Amino acid sequence: MIKQTQKIYAAILIAAGSFSMVNATTQEPARLMRFADIHKEKVTFVYSGDIYIANIHNGKSTRLTSHEGMETFPKFSRDGQKIAFAAEFNGSRQVYTMSIDGTNLKQITYYNDVGPMPPRGGYDNRVLDWSADDRHVLVRGNRLPWGVRMGRPLMVPVDGGLAKPLAIPETGGGMLSPDGKKYVYTPIDREFRTWKRYRGGRAQDIWVYDLEKNTSEQLTTNRATDNQPVWIGDNIYFLSDRDYTLNLYQYQQGNTPKKITDHKTHDSLWASAGPDSLVYENDAYLWRFDPTVGKSEKLNIFIDGNPENLLPQFKNVGEQIESMAISKDGKRAVFAARGEIFTVPAEKGEIRNISKTPASREISVSWSPDGKQVAYLSDETGEYEIYVKDQNGQGKPKQLTDNGNIWRFAPVWSPDSKKLAFSDKNQILWVLDLRSKDLTHFQVY
Repeated sequence: MIKQTQKIYAAILIAAGSFSMVNATTQEPARLMRFADIHKEKVTFVYSGDIYIANIHNGKSTRLTSHEGMETFPKFSRDGQKIAFAAEFNGSRQVYTMSIDGTNLKQITYYNDVGPMPPRGGYDNRVLDWSADDRHVLVRGNRLPWGVRMGRPLMVPVDGGLAKPLAIPETGGGMLSPDGKKYVYTPIDREFRTWKRYRGGRAQDIWVYDLEKNTSEQLTTNRATDNQPVWIGDNIYFLSDRDYTLNLYQYQQGNTPKKITDHKTHDSLWASAGPDSLVYENDAYLWRFDPTVGKSEKLNIFIDGNPENLLPQFKNVGEQIESMAISKDGKRAVFAARGEIFTVPAEKGEIRNISKTPASREISVSWSPDGKQVAYLSDETGEYEIYVKDQNGQGKPKQLTDNGNIWRFAPVWSPDSKKLAFSDKNQILWVLDLRSKDLTHFQVY
């Protein structure tokens, strides 16, 4: 049995590379750039774990770091000549500064970080901003006794010395005003969590703290999420999903915030501002908002190098198996792993990738009792729907549902292979007829 399991895992390893074909010779605008910041005609960001800088007009980029660890949250100094960021150069996550050409690298924090956290916990030593005179870097450090994921703002001297906490007890994202006398922020940090359209107790609001008077004021009270506030001149901008997709808004004292962008498909993330514009993520691209014209435009950034990462690769997906089933005769097994569906022989035969859909994710696979088909969930349409396909991989898959507006659990076959039963997050039990595609709602008492 152990040998058979090892064989299955090894065989999936061989098959996995066959569907990840990418054209590595055609240069297109880069995607998946994260945690960007902007200063006039330059933008800095994280791509594949390294810090880059690029020109917003021609898109030409330069890589500034190349460490195997993860660098995060690069921020331009107020004069645009330096970048502060967090990195793992010495094993723990610390804050560094460097010139915009990558020289003069300098470590400015030495306090132990909290170590690796789950993805929703984010990062320790997160760079937020620079002081108005560029002598300090504002850092969110996880230094609170009631949780390693909780952080407060600290002013870290660039030329050496102890970090000084601001009077604010807890912070998420935030930014200092241009004169450095006020701090706009969210007391709650929730940006790394994957909750969508959340309206609960940890929905964020925007606050401003007067660092001279030691007073605070709440600026937004909407039940939705308001986060990533930034300052451009006297105006405050922030991201909000009050219309159920995160878009950019402008704070209006005494009035309803003004909606600036209208992205309808993807959330806008990680807004960050320079002296005259701001940058944010949407649809895996970077976008720049110019308040002088009131418009947002996509930045076409081109990244050279690292071509090996664009080549087809063999991946051991044995540890990424999320569902499985045995065929009627026991001679083959079906696995959903890494978003693809494989059938694997028990002894002799070939591994078959029967989905081959790198643009979508297949999960919750099961084999029909008559051995002819497999059923699974796929997000090919943008929402998870139920599909069936011939077990040999021939022909096109058949989509059985088209109303996926809430999470469905794995479908279960009827003994005669003519129906599928499944439940959803509404606690409703459904029966699906494969031939007619009719859905029957069952009340359970």
